[in-house]
Amino acid sequence: MHASPCRSALLGCLLATTLLGGCGESAETEAQDATPKTTTTVATTGGEGQASILPSGSIPLRTGAAVVYGEPAAVDFGVVPPGSKMEANITLVNPTNRPMRILRAEPTCQCTTVEIQGLVIPTKGGIRFPITLQVPNTSGLKQAAVNTLLVPDVEGSQPIQGPRLTLKAVAAYPVRTSPVYIDALTQAGMTGEVTLNSVDQRPFRVLSVNGEPPRVAGSNQPAITQVVGYDLRGKTPTTMPKWLFIETDHPEAPIVDLRIRHEWSKLPHQTRQVSVVFDGYLANVGAIRPGVPAPFTIELKQAKNRRVVGLDSENPAFKINLIRQVDGDGDRIRIDASVTPGPDAKGPFVIPISCRTLRGAETMYLVGTVR
Repeated sequence: MHASPCRSALLGCLLATTLLGGCGESAETEAQDATPKTTTTVATTGGEGQASILPSGSIPLRTGAAVVYGEPAAVDFGVVPPGSKMEANITLVNPTNRPMRILRAEPTCQCTTVEIQGLVIPTKGGIRFPITLQVPNTSGLKQAAVNTLLVPDVEGSQPIQGPRLTLKAVAAYPVRTSPVYIDALTQAGMTGEVTLNSVDQRPFRVLSVNGEPPRVAGSNQPAITQVVGYDLRGKTPTTMPKWLFIETDHPEAPIVDLRIRHEWSKLPHQTRQVSVVFDGYLANVGAIRPGVPAPFTIELKQAKNRRVVGLDSENPAFKINLIRQVDGDGDRIRIDASVTPGPDAKGPFVIPISCRTLRGAETMYLVGTVR
């Protein structure tokens, strides 16, 4: 019996040395939870707003506060769909007797946008402004921060460190995994189990794990909770996968991806200079049909004034079409594209896609299943 083009593509990609990983991970995203315990959950706001100056006496001040502080200083967006762009309003409150100028407001990650540099916070007042967090197209914990530097708005004053504003979100599909990624940095983490829970309480079954029959605890009958096992022992630098792909029959979560963190699964920018920087290195297109184009997006970072000239599928059974390029926040751009499976394609797949620019090309991956 011959393997389908999709299953062959999935197994080939999972074993390839060039298989790339999840979202661009900085020191912020590597941490399990660097958010202060005083985190306040904040609802998102609609649309993009501008900073508002809050004059002296117009807002309440925190009792005993002697320096500028953020209200809230930490934003927890909770569980959000992969690819979401989250926005919240934050106020920098100045309880001092001197106006404070914002010299710098520097995000630790290009996924975060804030524009308040040069503004003056009035004494006994504040500045309210929108701050955004772009969540990658992959599941997992996303954290970022904005470091501020202030100076009293008086000639000859010296800069002082301002508050650090932190943002956090957990990207998850309607079938949520625990843990949110596989920590294989220790020998104990090379084997284990992943628990999948249906957020909408819709029963589901596990169909495959990385293209192979799943090791499911119990009967694998439709249920709102399933437990699957994994075993990475015996893998080598050329066979260690970057993700665990779990295929389910849940209509809103056909493919659930988990990042595998191991010394052999580092992202390209962590090991070499890259010509194209992806936000995620993975796009999840879900369940698609043979011969029918399915849309997906790719986010690029550090891409100001860059132009993508082509997207090339390395699997001839799948046709990739570049639709358009859209400027995003800061130096980010979004690529809208579509994938069309051939008439014989069936089952889960991972397709290497070469993203070409005038300055070079890099490979990212498209994951999904054909049904």
